[in-house]
Amino acid sequence: MDTLTSLADEYYAFARAADGHSLLWNSSTEHLESWPAFSPDAVAEQQRQYSEFAARADALTATTPREVALKDAIAFTARSAAVDLTWNAAITGTHPALGFIGMIEVFGTRFNLVTGEHADQYLAKMRALPGALEDLASVAEAEALLGVVGLARHLDRTAANIEALLASPDALDRLAAQAPPSDLAEAQADTWVGELRQIVADEVIPALAGHAERMRALAERGRDDDHPGFCHLPGGDAQYRDLVWAMTSTDLTPEQIHQLGLDQIARLDEEYKQIAGPLVGTTDLAEIYRRFREDESLVYTNPEDLVRDAEEAFARANEALPRAFSRVPKTPCRVNAVKGGAQAYYSAPEPETGKPGEFFFNVLNPTDWSRTDVEGTTFHEGLPGHHLQFALHEEDTELHNVLKRMNVTAYLEGWALYTERLADELGLYSSELARVGMLLNDSLRACRLVVDTGMHAFGWTRQQAIDFMMDNSPNSLGAVTAEVDRYIAMPAQALSYMVGRLEIMRLREAAALPLPDFHERVLANGMVPLPTLSRLVLA
Repeated sequence: MDTLTSLADEYYAFARAADGHSLLWNSSTEHLESWPAFSPDAVAEQQRQYSEFAARADALTATTPREVALKDAIAFTARSAAVDLTWNAAITGTHPALGFIGMIEVFGTRFNLVTGEHADQYLAKMRALPGALEDLASVAEAEALLGVVGLARHLDRTAANIEALLASPDALDRLAAQAPPSDLAEAQADTWVGELRQIVADEVIPALAGHAERMRALAERGRDDDHPGFCHLPGGDAQYRDLVWAMTSTDLTPEQIHQLGLDQIARLDEEYKQIAGPLVGTTDLAEIYRRFREDESLVYTNPEDLVRDAEEAFARANEALPRAFSRVPKTPCRVNAVKGGAQAYYSAPEPETGKPGEFFFNVLNPTDWSRTDVEGTTFHEGLPGHHLQFALHEEDTELHNVLKRMNVTAYLEGWALYTERLADELGLYSSELARVGMLLNDSLRACRLVVDTGMHAFGWTRQQAIDFMMDNSPNSLGAVTAEVDRYIAMPAQALSYMVGRLEIMRLREAAALPLPDFHERVLANGMVPLPTLSRLVLA
């Protein structure tokens, strides 16, 4: 008979092994030799087991706050993982920035290897990469025959990215950049590096070249820009509704979320007039947006300046934490400039190997970054956002790993977005210009509610989505285009930010607690779905 602890232990072991995407994203040494599973049989079996774990959790009784958190987290994350696996390989997996190739390029060589066992596992991992690419391409081709296929432009871009990588003179160096395990003697490390380079040259590079060819061919069957949403796919309406639940942990409908976004945009209009208006001498929103979008003095020209500004903002936030938190993290966090992946993202610490928390800025095109963006993004990805939350959870030795590491998207992204406004309360923005960046980030998250539902539920075209975001935010065309392409490939994920933020703000008002006490209640029991968070905070 299940106990909550025994079920949680069993579920965590299964879910970690099954979630190759998260393991790769966090450069985890757990199940180091494996890649995400793409084959239909493997995915179907994972979905069956996730559903079974959720049912077993439902059958148990929980009494203490942490028991309630653990029970609900198992049931929710299991069901949401099963939902997310449907079409994930064919749609997200083939995306140029968010798909498998982008993850390999950014995260595949960042493992903190230590032991001789790690050495063997990593070489086995690289030998297995051609098979993973074969499975991904085969699944995408098979789904395309059933009408489920990515955008032609995304498939073409994935192929082009691979071709550009392989054509670069340092392709082998980049793909074999993984540092050897720290426990190896110098001679052993040299031998290991040589073996890794041979595997990459003889097996990985040819497999990548073949994958590029298959993505080019698949692009000929890809959807056009007028049909980017799931509503155009067979069964897509139902799948999108399921994803909305999985990503927000609420029963909000696409229609309700769409209106929520419009309401938030209207509120932001007034803030732009109050904060940005005096800086540019006008309260005309279109002119405010144009001035911030076109002012070339605000654009970064090199990644070094961007990272420097992020590190300075991070240091200010770190110093201010005791004013708002009864606990502060001990785990360090690094700022990294990379040339791939999403625009900015965070990777959680791994205490087992000493890997710190890390957040990344994509500096492939530094001019995509405005000087208004960086501080808010640092507070979101670093402190008091993702890093504070993940580090405090990891440092809590009594918190089950399910609650530390099984992501509840609305909780973790809602928290990070909430902290962008908290940073303003704490006086962390260095100027009124940086506070405009806070509004810019809010515009992005509010527009997401409108645009994501617009494309996937209401049939908007890609250009309609781009035009709406350009009309309702100061974001650059390059940034907006990248965002829209992200929503196309990851339906409903972008809804989690503002939905989660608004719920945390509602709970803060309802709880009426001193700030450190409120934050302790939100963070005390790990990552939970929003309805559970409400019960725990207001209990």
